[in-house]
Formats: sequence, C-alpha cells, structure tokens
Amino acid sequence: MELQQLKYFKSVAEIGKISAAAESLFISAPALSTSIARLERELGFALFDRTNNKIILNQQGQIFLKHVSEIFSSLDSALQEINQSLQHQGPHISIVSVNTAMWVNLITAFTSDYPQFTLSCSTTTLKTLVENGFSSQHSFLLTTEADIPPSFSEELDSMFLFDTYPMVMINKDHPLAQSESIDLRSLANEKIFMPTAGYSLHNRLTQLFELNDIPVPADNSYSLLARQQMVKENLGVSFFSMYAGYNPLPSIHCIPLNDPYGPWATKLYWRKNRTLTKDEIAFKKFTEAFYKH
Repeated sequence: MELQQLKYFKSVAEIGKISAAAESLFISAPALSTSIARLERELGFALFDRTNNKIILNQQGQIFLKHVSEIFSSLDSALQEINQSLQHQGPHISIVSVNTAMWVNLITAFTSDYPQFTLSCSTTTLKTLVENGFSSQHSFLLTTEADIPPSFSEELDSMFLFDTYPMVMINKDHPLAQSESIDLRSLANEKIFMPTAGYSLHNRLTQLFELNDIPVPADNSYSLLARQQMVKENLGVSFFSMYAGYNPLPSIHCIPLNDPYGPWATKLYWRKNRTLTKDEIAFKKFTEAFYKH
C-alpha cells in the first residue's frame, strides 16, 4: 500500500466521481480506477459499491476514509511543526486554547522573563477540539477540564492552574451594579449580550439559563471587546470568565454570577506519549509559578 494510493482513494471518496477525481489529480480515469481496484485487492475488501456507472463509498470505505484522513492530517501537522522548527532557530513554544483571554497575561509575563523564546498562540473552538483532537503541532493546550473530550483525555497529562466561574459585566449606573453577586433570574428581563458560541463560557451560561427556565439569548453573541462596549453604553448586560485578565472600564462593574454548578478547573495539558523538551519544561514551570502567585 502506497501513500499515492491513499491520496487517490481519498480524492475519489470526497469527490464521488472517478472522472472528476482523475481530472483533479491530473491522471486518466482508467489509471485511477486501476489504482483503486488494486488498493481494494491489497486490503481484501471493497471500498466502494459500483452500480450503473456510479461509485459510492460503502461502510468499509467510510471507516477507511476516516483513518486515511487522519493520516494526511497527521502528515500536515508534521510538516507544519518542521517548518516552525526551521523558522525558529531559538527556543520556541506553541500553545492553543479555547479562549484567547486565558493566555494573554501568562504570555505577556513569560515573554518579559524569557525574551529569548518565541511563542505561537492560537485559539480553537470546542467543536474543533472534539472533532480533531489536540494537534501535534502544539506543545500545550490551555483549557478547562470540561472542554476535554473523553475520547482523548486519557492520552493527556495535565497540571491544575486555577478555578474559574462566570462574572456579570454591568454598567455602573445599573440598579444591580452594587450587588455582591447576581442571580441569573434577576437578569431575565435585561438585554443580554452572550459570548460567542463554541466556547467554555457560552456552554456554562447555556446550562445556567436552562436550569433557571430562561430562554437562551440566541441572537446576541459578540466578542469580549464588543460586549464590553455594549455594556459601557448601558445597552444591556454581559458576562466574562474571571480568568480572562479583563480590565474593566471605570463605567463597568464586574460581579460574580450565582452558579450552583460551582467553579470549573482550568488546566495545562500535554501529551503523555511525548517527552517534553527542556524549553517546554521551562514554560511549564513558569506557568505553574505564575498562577500560584
């Protein structure tokens, strides 16, 4: 079995037509058909059902496509990691998170103490994390424990950093602005600006709305900066997570939201099957000390 055969199979499976796939691969349709037939002989089972000049991926083909796609995704990640290592001659750390705000203060402090390091920091969504897992191109994953899909949590080691919970952003002139804490039911008649869907805070808030029998505001999802501006103008209320490193404007008060589910743990994750480099160990130790203080 050759990589080229897998490439040909993946193209036919995704396009659904031999002729169109052959055109995209710049080979003849007969040559592509021969390659697919040879792959099936080597595997010992058919990957496609063929009827009336149509070729349709069968159940075995669907399973095989899933794993072939993972192979090519892994190869792409390997090339990205190699290119990064070529571009960064000095120490380099790559982290990914489901919330940009989670690592802003950490990265600022680390860069100040370790100017010789270069850092790449990217953000993913929970949906992408569940579907694709923790990409091999990243050294660390910074996220809440609830965000880790059971399908690959056993493959990761972790270190506890801190607990977090939702806060309410509210204009200083709002009647609830002096409250020590706010119950979600007291906001039922307010204009509510929700965080973007697909992230930890949005999921937790959705749980709280459902628990309190309040419809989830579905049409008002914005970034943190946009939500901050809406609250500043006293157009409504919004939320953020206490770990966000958010520095409120004088016109905004930040008050804990009553959450019967309790705080959720934020952790730093890395792969069990991969030994950390000395540079990654330095980052891990710095991160642990940063959140302890």
